Amino acid sequence: MTSSEPTFEYESGGDDDVSIHRIRTEGPQSGTIGPRPHHVVFVLTDGHATLSDDGGSTWEVPAGRPMILSAPVAYAFDTRATGMTLLHVAPSALGDADEPSVFVQPEPDDPGVEPLLALLREVADRIVDPTLDADERAALNRRVTTVVTSTFTRSRSDVEHRLRRAIRFVHDHAGEPIDVADIAAGAELSERGLQDLFRRRLAVTPMRYLREVRLDRVHLELTAPGGGIRTVRDVAHRWQFAHLGRFAAHYRQRFGESPNESMRRAGRTFG
Repeated sequence: MTSSEPTFEYESGGDDDVSIHRIRTEGPQSGTIGPRPHHVVFVLTDGHATLSDDGGSTWEVPAGRPMILSAPVAYAFDTRATGMTLLHVAPSALGDADEPSVFVQPEPDDPGVEPLLALLREVADRIVDPTLDADERAALNRRVTTVVTSTFTRSRSDVEHRLRRAIRFVHDHAGEPIDVADIAAGAELSERGLQDLFRRRLAVTPMRYLREVRLDRVHLELTAPGGGIRTVRDVAHRWQFAHLGRFAAHYRQRFGESPNESMRRAGRTFG
C-alpha cells in the first residue's frame, strides 16, 4: 500500500498461502494499492472506508463488512478507521494457477459473509502464532480458503474465460491421453476448481465432458462420407477408448445405435 499517512503499525503472521495483517492507525489513510501477488480480504474494526477499483466501481465500506481486493486489480482507498484486519490469500490456494481470479464484492446486507467473520474471530490469533506446527497450519489454511471461496464469487467474465479455456483445451487435445490434471493446468485452475466449475456451469465432470467430445469425434469419423476400410476398434483407440465394451455402451447411450450400425447407415465398410 502507498499512503499519505505513514504512521501505521502491522502485526502479522502466517505463511505464503495464508497470512494475517492487523493494522493500527493514528489517523485517516488514503492512497492506492496496485495489482499484487495475493488476494486481500479486509475488515475494518471501526469507522468506514471508500474503495474504488480500476474499472470505476466504488463502494462505501462500513466497519465489520468484509471486502476482497482481487490480486490483479488496482484500487484507490480512503479510510477513516483506527484498525483493520487484512487476510492475505495466495491465488494458488484458491484454485488459481498462473492467472489470478477477479472476485465480486458481496452485497451490503449479504448474510453469507457471517461464516467468514466468525472464522476470522476464531483463527486470527492462531494464524499469526509462529509456534503453530506445519500440519495444523495446513489444516487451518484449508479451512480459511474454503470459507473465502464460499464467501466471494468469481466474476462472470472470469468464470466464463476459464471455462472457455478448459473447453478449448479438451477439444484441442481430445485425441491425447489427458486427464483432469492436464485440463486444469490448461485452464489455469486447480483440479478442485476445475471440477467445481464444470459441475456448476455444465452439470458434468470434466472427464465426462471429455468422453462426450471423444464420442462425437468417433461418430464423425465413422459416418464421414467417402470410402475406405475402417475398424471400430482402430477409431475407438485413436480417440483414447481402450475398453471396447464400455465404449460401445457409451456410444449407444449417446447416439441411440451401435458404432457398427452408424457405419452401415452411412454406407461405410467396417471391420
